[in-house]
Amino acid sequence: MRLSYLHALLGCFLRLQSIPSSWALKGEYVCRTAVCVVATVENDVVTYEVTPRVPQLGWVAVGFGEHMAGTHSVILWKNADGTTTLSQRYADGYSEPKLVDSPPRLAKLVEPKHLLPTSASSTTFAFQVSANSNSSNATPENHIFAFSEIPPKDKSPSASISRHQQTGYMSFNFAKDFVAPKASSGSHSTGQGHASTHENYGLKYSRMEKLIILHALLVSFGFLVLLPAGSLIGRYGRVYTPRWFKLHWTTNFGIAGPVITLGALLGPAVVWSKQSFRTHLANGHERFGVVLLLVYYAQVYLGRYIHARRNQLAKQGPIKAPHPPLNILHIVLGVSIIGLSFFQVRSGLQWWEALTGRGAITPWAWPLWHIWGLVFFVAYFVGYAFLPRQLRMEREAAYAPVPEADGPLDERRLLGEDNDA
Repeated sequence: MRLSYLHALLGCFLRLQSIPSSWALKGEYVCRTAVCVVATVENDVVTYEVTPRVPQLGWVAVGFGEHMAGTHSVILWKNADGTTTLSQRYADGYSEPKLVDSPPRLAKLVEPKHLLPTSASSTTFAFQVSANSNSSNATPENHIFAFSEIPPKDKSPSASISRHQQTGYMSFNFAKDFVAPKASSGSHSTGQGHASTHENYGLKYSRMEKLIILHALLVSFGFLVLLPAGSLIGRYGRVYTPRWFKLHWTTNFGIAGPVITLGALLGPAVVWSKQSFRTHLANGHERFGVVLLLVYYAQVYLGRYIHARRNQLAKQGPIKAPHPPLNILHIVLGVSIIGLSFFQVRSGLQWWEALTGRGAITPWAWPLWHIWGLVFFVAYFVGYAFLPRQLRMEREAAYAPVPEADGPLDERRLLGEDNDA
């Protein structure tokens, strides 16, 4: 009897030994520049613990999808009285998400269980939802996050929220055994498979990150170096010589055209190289990039049309109206493209941080962006101080028609652009 009792006890012990491998807590934690999230699943219930890594927090959101449009999300914020508001919303587009009374996965606030290695002043929000029945445990689930430093004006779940100041992606594999983050003072550890913001500068770049860098270098050089250079050539060159156009055209199209086109084509390659979220035109940066590229091509065509028409007018007699409306449009459109390009590059710098979690791509990227933007626009508009001289030179350059101007060389002479003039 005693021996059979020992055998039964040993059998129970062996069964207990096998339980942790199947019942172990599943999930992982991921950190990005702006937020850290612990996501664990137990008994078909997923617990999210969200810790923003920003000095001032208004609200933070976690969305269950790949992009904002068509995604349910949980939005959380602290109120002045110390309470926490949980608001479940749905975005049918790229505008403020609307409150959902009966969401498909009802969320509830819980107390956080895991201490993340962030600053002592950080606030951690925790909530639970039912596990996604449409997802396989072996397939990582895609999420988005967003935050703003501006808090809602009241504690109601339907309160209006300000526009997000940063967004990003993250995915969680709920088939993995969860390993709790290790808290260490002064550390910004980013969890399993993710290096810290400060350590990221020394890590090797992935294929996707290399494509992003190449894309950024080409489009930044094209839109923020070559186009501004061509614009300044046009602004100052025409004050001193009628031969400015050739260099203006070469810079803005001959060189910038291939550089910008190649850089833009790398954009879809970046999307395709991602392990998840392979959705083209899924955010404002991608959509506006396409618009900016098309407007640039239209600007090049407009400039070419204006120059060809000016050649035709020069054959008919003195050009008495050197600046018709299309010329003004060309100038305004050119400066607008450069101005919008600065904001597009800023958007790209923000997306680099959101996609990679590495922080700023270089320590000098943001300072250079601010300084060059200021220098260019000051230099450009200062050039209008020479406008009287430019107009006087254009009046003096008016000349009689030359009917025999049949070839490109003669056409250049009509406008004073030949090298022998």
